[in-house]
Amino acid sequence: MNQLLVIDGVSVRQDKDGRYCLNDLHRTAGGEDRHSPNRWTRTESYTGLINELTPYLAFAPAEVQRGGLQPGTYVCKELVYAYAMWISPAFHLKVIRTFDAVVTGHTNHSAHDMTQAGITLIGFMRKELNLSNSSVLGACQKLQNAVGLPNLAPQYAIDAPSDAVDGSSRPTTSLTTLLRDNQLSVTTAEAYKRLQHLGIVERLSRPSNSATARNGRKEFWSVTARGMRFGKNMTSPGNPRETQPHFYTSTKAELIRLMLTSNKGE
Repeated sequence: MNQLLVIDGVSVRQDKDGRYCLNDLHRTAGGEDRHSPNRWTRTESYTGLINELTPYLAFAPAEVQRGGLQPGTYVCKELVYAYAMWISPAFHLKVIRTFDAVVTGHTNHSAHDMTQAGITLIGFMRKELNLSNSSVLGACQKLQNAVGLPNLAPQYAIDAPSDAVDGSSRPTTSLTTLLRDNQLSVTTAEAYKRLQHLGIVERLSRPSNSATARNGRKEFWSVTARGMRFGKNMTSPGNPRETQPHFYTSTKAELIRLMLTSNKGE
C-alpha cells in the first residue's frame, strides 16, 4: 500500500510502483552535496542492498527516471531507511518515526503539511493518469475537507473534448454502454484493444495484493493525452489510483468509425 510521507513540510513523491523519491528526501535532509543520492548510489552498501532486495521484489528496488514529468531517483522503503541512515542517525530516526506514524495512523502533520502533500499527490496523479477536470476537483474538495479548510473549491468543473471551444461540459458514457446502445457486435475487451492500437487508450498498472492481480500488479485502462478528444479519465470507484475511461457522446460517431475500421492491433 502506498504511504504518503511528509517530512518537515516536504512531501516525498512516489512513482507508479510505490517507490519513494530520494531527491525529495535529500531536500528534507538539508540538500547538502555530500548527501546527494548520486553519491550514495555509488557506495558498496547500496550495491549490496540492491543485490539482496532484487530477488524478493516484483519490481526493481531502485529506478532513475530521466526527464518526463517526475524526474528523480525512486527507491523502495528498505532503501529509504538505508539512505537515511547513511546521512545521519538523527535523520534516520526521523524517517523511521515518520513511516511508523503513517502505518499506525498516529500522524501529527499540520494542515499546511497535509495540504502541500495533497497538492503534490493530486498534481502527480493528474499528470500520470490524465485525470479529468471533474476528478481533480473532486480530489481537491476531499483534500480541503480532510485538512479542515473552508469550502473554497468550485462546485463543478468543465469536462469536454480537448478541441472543444464553447466551455460547456459534455455528457459521457462507459465503453460497454456505448457499444450496447449503438448495437455494435464488438466485445468491450476487443474494443479496448482497437482503441489501444489507435493510441486513444493505454494499459496501465499499479501494485496490488488482490487475488485478481498478476505478479503483484493490477492492470487498468486509461485514456491517453491523444485520446482526450474522445474521452476522459475518472477515478475508479474501487480504487482512486485507477482510472475509469468514459467517452463523450458528442464525439462517439467518429470514435466508432475509427474503432470499426481499425485492425485489432494483434
